[in-house]
Amino acid sequence: MLAKEVFSLLFIVLILFSSSAMAYELDDIEWSDSTDASGTLNWGGTLTSSDYTIKAEDFNEDGFVSIGIYRDGQLQKKSPARAGEGFEFLDTEKGDDLRIFVKSVTLNLDEWTGNMENPKTAIEVYERGIPEMDISIEPEKDTYDPRTVSHQTIVTTIGIENEGDAKAYNMDVEIDVNGMEFVDSKSSHHFISIDEDEILEPIEIELEIPHYWEETDVDITVTTKSEDINGEILEDTETETITIEPAVELVIRKTVTEEIYMDETAHVSVSIWNNGIYGLSSVSVTNPNTDDLEIQDNVDNEVTLSFNSKETKAKIFEYTLKPTKTGKYSVPAATATFTAPDGKEYTFTSEKSSIQIDGPDIVLTKAVSPSTANPGDEVTVKVTVKNQGTNDASVTTTETIPDTVTFVSGDLSFHDVAVHGKSYSYSYVVQVDEIGEFKLPETTATFIDFEEYKGEKISNMPIITVLDPSAENPESATSGSSDNTDQQVSSSNQDSGYSSSVDDSRVEPGFEASFMILALFGVYFISRRRDR
Repeated sequence: MLAKEVFSLLFIVLILFSSSAMAYELDDIEWSDSTDASGTLNWGGTLTSSDYTIKAEDFNEDGFVSIGIYRDGQLQKKSPARAGEGFEFLDTEKGDDLRIFVKSVTLNLDEWTGNMENPKTAIEVYERGIPEMDISIEPEKDTYDPRTVSHQTIVTTIGIENEGDAKAYNMDVEIDVNGMEFVDSKSSHHFISIDEDEILEPIEIELEIPHYWEETDVDITVTTKSEDINGEILEDTETETITIEPAVELVIRKTVTEEIYMDETAHVSVSIWNNGIYGLSSVSVTNPNTDDLEIQDNVDNEVTLSFNSKETKAKIFEYTLKPTKTGKYSVPAATATFTAPDGKEYTFTSEKSSIQIDGPDIVLTKAVSPSTANPGDEVTVKVTVKNQGTNDASVTTTETIPDTVTFVSGDLSFHDVAVHGKSYSYSYVVQVDEIGEFKLPETTATFIDFEEYKGEKISNMPIITVLDPSAENPESATSGSSDNTDQQVSSSNQDSGYSSSVDDSRVEPGFEASFMILALFGVYFISRRRDR
């Protein structure tokens, strides 16, 4: 029984001791600099500050104003004051203390009656100040690379200043580094008190640079928890983000000859450097080919390799390319892919590259009109020469007239400088006699440019169908044959790679009416000579 009484006595003493420790006097309070709730009050007027209502209760002829402080509609304190005076309200229950200062009292006394007419007072209201921490986090760099020799740790300086309106007590500082490891520094600090406007000595922390498989943003967060004079816990926090480069990097270099002529070859080489701090195994290296150039060597498109840290493997792929046409072409990038221990797949890619092919690019197309005829009809053959390249070239064409047709008139060759980007054409007329379907021989062109690059090109072989007049439904046959030939000509033009709209700089003989007139003149002159 005695022990129980002793225990109860000790418990009461502890409660009284703790209560006295938490208690404070009005003289201990630091008031805020803010006067947001200040203003002018008429008789019965009110102002609001936090959870409190301040009311001008009454005025008297001696210049006093009676100020009442209410919370939840209940009067907490009322006190008179004159201009230049004030009073404080210590809220022991809530801890939200107030200070009222009367700046002026205007009574507006009537000279005859002595009565007050609309008296008013200007007051300032101050709340109890609270501490507030301004936190700065300043790492030496914004980005850290674990692969470099220098800056192997992350050194960060933390600054704390009490920018509040009152002193802080028992402040704990917690530093969260998102899983990074501390080096000769700690994650928590304690300060007994921090005065208003006091700046603490900087806290310096040193961290190991973490190793990630990919670029990662990491937060450094500093949180302060302090008590004000009333024992309330106040928390402030600040975060700074830094970037950590990956610990493993494959640097792929794909070199390509940037510019060549049509009679040259381009050299391609792929090399890889493991710029990481770990070795890698089962790295799949892929090098896709381009369809715009011909590969001159027998090479694989994919290999599997292993790399030690800082190891370079040169010329994993090496080959030459031969151009097939002029222009600028993209060369596909090479890639290297591996699976990390975390199970994720990572891919590295070479920079994009391109190759410029210079020189003339001569394209010949040959078309007939009409493509379907009867025996003895005349057919116009049109040959188009286009230079799709980047350089001018001298071009000479050669025609072959088959035994199945008879040459009537027109041009049988082109011999001129074909300017790059332009088209030229010539035409001639033949007479068809034999029934059946036959191909015209291709047109051959030889060319040479000012760089002495030369070559030979051939055209397509258009089809002429000569109908048998005695066959049934000749119109149907003619229509079908004509459609087929038109499709062949259209296909030939598409294969040549240029528009059907051409810039003709040469005269195009070969229209049937023109040649018929020429034939008539020929017959006339021959008959005149025989008469003589």
